[in-house]
Amino acid sequence: MALKKSYWIGIPLLIAGLGWYGFQQWNKAPESLVNTPPSQTLEAQQLLNNFQKNAEQSNQLYLNQVIQISGTCIRSESQGDSVHFVYLGGQGNGDVLCQLESKQDLLPQKGDAIQCKGICTGYDDLTGGVSMNRCILTPKN
Repeated sequence: MALKKSYWIGIPLLIAGLGWYGFQQWNKAPESLVNTPPSQTLEAQQLLNNFQKNAEQSNQLYLNQVIQISGTCIRSESQGDSVHFVYLGGQGNGDVLCQLESKQDLLPQKGDAIQCKGICTGYDDLTGGVSMNRCILTPKN
């Protein structure tokens, strides 16, 4: 009889514990890229040219990889408190869109030379640009 009571108490506690663990894992924020070393380091224009010349080969090299790029800021913008974008310049033939993972103290201004690290999400044929997300601005070497 005591064994049946322990099942009625233990099984719901086990289910509740598994539910809590699953909820925590589902809502866990991704790790910051601050301490992640980049797999590639290149200029924004070079990244853009590589995708425009051969998108398939560039996808194999850069897609879903942490890369560090440097270039000139074309513009920066914020959409609310949590979404911030920095555009690094191409020469009239597209740009690299970097979505920042968090608000920086100061967003770069047009013409600033910047360096950022993020995950490359690919080339967009419609805009002719490359997108990166979870980006962080890094000090210029």
